[in-house]
Parts: sequence; C-alpha cells; structure tokens
Amino acid sequence: MSKISEIDLGSALLSIIILAGFIATAFVFIRLTIIGMNYIKVNYSSKEEQAGKEKETSKSETKGF
Repeated sequence: MSKISEIDLGSALLSIIILAGFIATAFVFIRLTIIGMNYIKVNYSSKEEQAGKEKETSKSETKGF
C-alpha cells in the first residue's frame, strides 16, 4: 500500500513541475513579445526623427549662400 502512495506523490510532483514549465514558457513568450514590440516602436520613432532632421537641414541649405 505504501508503493501506491509513493506513485501518487511522484505523479503529483511531476505534474506540478510540468505545469510550472508551461507557465514559465508562456511567461517567456509574453516577455519576448513585449521586448520585440518595444524594439520596433523605438526603431520606427527614431527613423521618423531622422527623417524630420533631414528635412530641416535641407530647408536651411536652400536659404544659405
């Protein structure tokens, strides 16, 4: 009878570890998605700022000598 309780305890422990692994994997995917979205947002906004600076310099060059 003690062997049955050991199997149940081991099975429960294994199930908990597997469930924790799934939760950790989901957390990693969510974290990577957030990092990727922030990376795209930062790069897109920096390209817009660079385009705005280029337009300003071209206007100043036409007003020069």
